[in-house]
Amino acid sequence: MRSLCSTLVIGLAIVASAQDASLVPGIRTELAAATNDTLRADALARLCFNLIHSDPDSARLCGDQALALATRIGNARARGDAHNNLGWLEAQQGHLDSADHHLDQALALFRKAGRREHIAVTLSNKGWVAGKRGDQVGALTHFLDALKYSEQARDTASTSILLYSIGIAYRKTSDHAQALDFLERSAALERVLGRTSKQANCAVAIGNTYRELGDTARALERLEQAATLYASTGDHQGLGLVAENRGDLLAPRDPAAALLAYGRARAHYDTLHSSTDLAYVLRSLGALLLRTGQVAEATEVLRTGGSLALGSGDAELRMNYALTLAELARVNGDADAVFEHLQRHLALKDSLQGADTQREIARLRTAFDTERKEKDNALLRAQNREQAERIRRDRQRLTGIAVIAALALIAALLFFLNYRQKRRHATLLEALNRKLADSNREITEINGLLELKLLRSQMNPHFIYNSLSSAARMTQAGLQVEALAYLQGFARLLRQVLDHSVDDRVSVEAEADFLRQYLKLEAVRLEGLTYSVEVDPVLLNDDAEVPALIVQPFVENAVLHGLSEKPGERRLAVRFERAGGHVRCTITDNGVGRNGAGAAVHGTRDHRSLGMQLTRERLLLLTRRLGGERSVHIEDLHDAGGASAGTRVTLLL
Repeated sequence: MRSLCSTLVIGLAIVASAQDASLVPGIRTELAAATNDTLRADALARLCFNLIHSDPDSARLCGDQALALATRIGNARARGDAHNNLGWLEAQQGHLDSADHHLDQALALFRKAGRREHIAVTLSNKGWVAGKRGDQVGALTHFLDALKYSEQARDTASTSILLYSIGIAYRKTSDHAQALDFLERSAALERVLGRTSKQANCAVAIGNTYRELGDTARALERLEQAATLYASTGDHQGLGLVAENRGDLLAPRDPAAALLAYGRARAHYDTLHSSTDLAYVLRSLGALLLRTGQVAEATEVLRTGGSLALGSGDAELRMNYALTLAELARVNGDADAVFEHLQRHLALKDSLQGADTQREIARLRTAFDTERKEKDNALLRAQNREQAERIRRDRQRLTGIAVIAALALIAALLFFLNYRQKRRHATLLEALNRKLADSNREITEINGLLELKLLRSQMNPHFIYNSLSSAARMTQAGLQVEALAYLQGFARLLRQVLDHSVDDRVSVEAEADFLRQYLKLEAVRLEGLTYSVEVDPVLLNDDAEVPALIVQPFVENAVLHGLSEKPGERRLAVRFERAGGHVRCTITDNGVGRNGAGAAVHGTRDHRSLGMQLTRERLLLLTRRLGGERSVHIEDLHDAGGASAGTRVTLLL
């Protein structure tokens, strides 16, 4: 519990960091020397702010005096300051309704005056009040509004604090990605501002966010960073809190390391003589000892911590100790003690839940009784002066109020009906827009598929034409046996083509088998052709897929234009391998190269294979429809003497 709320504690410390009780004597001197009511109201408001933590009763008195004086002289800025400071005082004392009332008054005055920096501070205070209520969405809304005004005012210090506050609010709504973003931005600004303690506060908050994400390594790293920063300023409070958080983080998985961390936290709190902080860490330490079976040590630690908790005045701490002591009694088999501690825990819990409500009800009742007595006295005085006139005016007033109330009710009803109708129309329009967008996406998808099917319908006849032409050339050359074997192999190959034409994508293994069958046929036709088709085992294990019949035109082009005119040994290698999130296919031949192929076969370098052209268009369509990165790269190979040594084609699929 202590480690989970530490970020909120630090957050409140950041917001209140400008409060400094040491400034009070100087402000009192200014108040005594003030020459006009404006200066007096300003000094009283600053006294209220700086006394909130050290002397809240005096802070309230100064705030009320500042408000009364500012109201009397008609100084809107001073009234806004007084309301804002009184609102923060009420928030610190748990009077959240009264806090919101004062802050709303301050916000209205600052908005009217157009003071962006004051608006930002007041909205930030309202955000912390909403957070105290458990309304994290409301807190986030106020913080984000405050950030806009702070950025407009170019107040870097205030902006950094608001970024921190927004990060905390996002963390409480479990949006950890946004929380980390805003907290990191706050930390960056604090580094620029050179505020070491606030950098450390940001590091603790980021560490606790990583802890909630289950990233223990990063959480520990940030806590260590915070410890280094706190150590540079000699901040024992911060160092103790970091050690305590580290202990809580390590307790479930490394109790020995957690015990050491709790020991360091105790040492820092002892240096500060902070009995409340010491009570918190002793409770965590006792719970860990109890969980690890060290009952005697846990009893000693919890007895010491319980005594400190009783003297701290912290009801929540006493409540938590009661629950831990009940667990200790259960381990010791003391049923009566278990019942006694649980009763105390429930009583403190009920007291904490109801104390603020009862105080607010008592305050409202007192205010109501005072107001009623003042009205009764005014009424009696009016009756003494003119009884008849009072009755007549009361009747007129009641009639007017009734008419105004009726008109207001009618107007509210019409406004509500109009608003509901607009919402209904807006909802209907949004639904229609969504349907239209879905239809557009479906049409685009269908168009892409039709374009791909058209290209495939063009590629299949082209492939058949080239294959039959090869068989015809062998027949003309008198190689009837070879031509027959070629046609039989072609029939099997054609069957594979038909199978592949059903699907847009096929497995890499199926594409490789198809290429081997094709090259087997080409080896029959082309003497001296040796080939290999290899697939990276990683692709086979992952069942990787590629577009069907996408590689064959490039292999065909290498055979017909690169190897057919080359004397001697002819080699062709095809390899599929993983390249990041893609499949890379490399086609390498030792043929005559692009320049030699253009001169020998076509007499020009501008010739382009129809199969290559269709394949490039198909790759372009696949890229547009499926997204991602696809490319064709052709590289001329040369030997040591600079002569052409073949061609390498690299496809990224």
